Amino acid sequence: MLLNATNKDTTMSSIAIHLASPYCTKKKYAEATGQSMGAINQAVTSGKLPIMPKESRNEAVLINLVALFKKADAQKYV
Repeated sequence: MLLNATNKDTTMSSIAIHLASPYCTKKKYAEATGQSMGAINQAVTSGKLPIMPKESRNEAVLINLVALFKKADAQKYV
């Protein structure tokens, strides 16, 4: 998972995020975030991490990075 965030205009609150792919596996997400697979599995099960809809039980779980960044962007800053 490649993340490249830039904010070139200091007068506006905008950011450009470039992802290598809109989805990633739980393993790649764990490597990128440092979270354990147990924590990721729990977040997926509870709905805290958005995933790509699966057509069968045997398909790999793919984290929806676009939805995750949109969710983060919509949160209020404290």
